[in-house]
Amino acid sequence: MRLSELAERIGARLSGDGQVEVTAIASLGEAGAQEVSFISEPRYAKEALGCKAAALIIPEDFTGEVSSAKLFVADVNEAIEQVLTLFLPPADVPEVGVHATACVAASARLGEKVAVGPHVVISAQAAVADGCVISAGCYIGAQVELGRHCFLGPNVVINARCVLGNEVIIHANSTIGTDGFGYRQVEGRHCKIPHIGIVVIEDEVEIGANSCVDRAKFGKTVIGRGTKIDNLVQIAHNVQIGEHCIIVSQTGIAGSSRLGKNVILAGQCGVSDHVNIGDGVMAGAQSGILQDVESGLRIIGIPARPAKKALRELMLIQRLPEIVQEIKQLRKQIEDLGSAKNDS
Repeated sequence: MRLSELAERIGARLSGDGQVEVTAIASLGEAGAQEVSFISEPRYAKEALGCKAAALIIPEDFTGEVSSAKLFVADVNEAIEQVLTLFLPPADVPEVGVHATACVAASARLGEKVAVGPHVVISAQAAVADGCVISAGCYIGAQVELGRHCFLGPNVVINARCVLGNEVIIHANSTIGTDGFGYRQVEGRHCKIPHIGIVVIEDEVEIGANSCVDRAKFGKTVIGRGTKIDNLVQIAHNVQIGEHCIIVSQTGIAGSSRLGKNVILAGQCGVSDHVNIGDGVMAGAQSGILQDVESGLRIIGIPARPAKKALRELMLIQRLPEIVQEIKQLRKQIEDLGSAKNDS
């Protein structure tokens, strides 16, 4: 693609040779003569001086010196997304139709332009809406419902009666609708509690690889519209997650907890059972959330608490050796005063 065409596609103002051919986007340190790169923040301007890219995507108010052509844009991050889309390689997905090795029950219903890959199993009375892509090795349980234009990566499992909305993406090896982790102790034995509920995943949810969402004991485990879940995340039975949340890798949410809208849980957070987390809460990495959290709070630590309070506590902990020494000195002064009084 010529640089002039790229500029037009992303709505950039070009300063430089528009006839140069570009084929990809890369970082400042790795970009070559047929690639574009970018300066997202002023602190990267020095690094850009030695960049060999054909052109740099830069903010409209950028005034630094660079040797590459310039693509001035209002929003660098938005322009990067557009360029990535333009250079996106062809997707490795099955062709429309049912592969010869797939096993589709006679009572299953497939919509138009559905792609079913090798060794897929689609069970009785499952319904797959128009435009879905089901990659190799997937299992779709009985009475499962998939909305329009869903994508299931290789070896995804959707167990019986679970419901996916439209444009849901689930990456490789994730499992939806496994029994919740529920047992009752009887005379020292762990007796399994039946889980007869389902999982409902609403429109435009994306779930990463190797994540699990357990079915409810009864009722529904719900992942709200637009929520994005990273790899290696565990969502337990009867959890309710609101719209447009972000849940980062290695986070675990225990049973019957509720998240409001726009909640962000950073990596390795742990949420105890039956906890209510309000709208817009942001939890730092490795937070241990053991009790309800009010809307809008920023929390960190174990147990999780408001970030400002936790940071003050950390600062005090760092001063503990100094404080201990001061206490020792004060104690000695008091003892010396007592000794002097006794001598008099």
